[in-house]
Amino acid sequence: MGEPMIGAIEAGGTKMVLAVGRSWEEVRDAPRHLLPTTTPADTLPRVMDWLAAHHERTPLAAIGVASFGPIDFARRCIGETTPKVPWRGASWVAAVAERFGDLPLGFDTDTGAAALAEHRYGEGRGRDVVAYLTIGTGIGGGLVVGGRIVHGLLHPEMGHMVVRRRAGDDFPGTCPSHGDCLEGLASGESVKRRWHRAGGPQLPEDHPAWELESDYLSDAVVNVATITAAQVIVLGGGILAVPGLLARVQAKVRAHLNGYLAVPELTTEVDRYVVAPGLGLASGIVGAFALGRDALG
Repeated sequence: MGEPMIGAIEAGGTKMVLAVGRSWEEVRDAPRHLLPTTTPADTLPRVMDWLAAHHERTPLAAIGVASFGPIDFARRCIGETTPKVPWRGASWVAAVAERFGDLPLGFDTDTGAAALAEHRYGEGRGRDVVAYLTIGTGIGGGLVVGGRIVHGLLHPEMGHMVVRRRAGDDFPGTCPSHGDCLEGLASGESVKRRWHRAGGPQLPEDHPAWELESDYLSDAVVNVATITAAQVIVLGGGILAVPGLLARVQAKVRAHLNGYLAVPELTTEVDRYVVAPGLGLASGIVGAFALGRDALG
């Protein structure tokens, strides 16, 4: 028999990315089916219909779901504080069980899954402690230690860490819970509102947005490095597509630390420590595959 077929769901706040495959390479390279994220009543059945059609042709051995959060792991559902109000309490576990019975299911945050994918197949291969931050419409982070996604009271919420507000920045922030946390000051949504236009490459490379963005992101990287002792920090998400932004962050991380952590990764080799995803845009969907594969035990 060949490798088992795994269904992978990357459940984002704006779209669902779906794929199936027998290996991480197959999932990385497979054509992906995209669905808009609307309400659970509309979106969950459409996701299950697509997977069920594949299941009829080639039975799935397991499904992995890498979902936006926060996630309530005690109840195995979307948490009650998610800003996506219709999804509060929505259960991927129940949706899969209703359609597929006791098919094994792996379920975690999208950023936790992306961190796991980078640990196994991307920039984190061979390292015990891998951190992943995604900077897109929102900001989130995942941490893998010893091959396992870190959970505690809940899961890491790196997007809501406090960063130093820069002098002259009077933007109130966009986070509905905290205002000027990292997500409130440096997410794609904050870029859009701060500069009264869409964020990302539409702004010129020399626009002051990116100097400010690199300030806040470098603070975040320093926080993650000093708290977790990660051996590599991967920065993903659409905002990092801005040319030169990653290099600015790397330079400022080195300057902020000022030699205090005297290891090459944080002095002379920062460009090999703060890196783009080795899996490119596929970290999330490959992470969903990894969750499904792990659910088989």
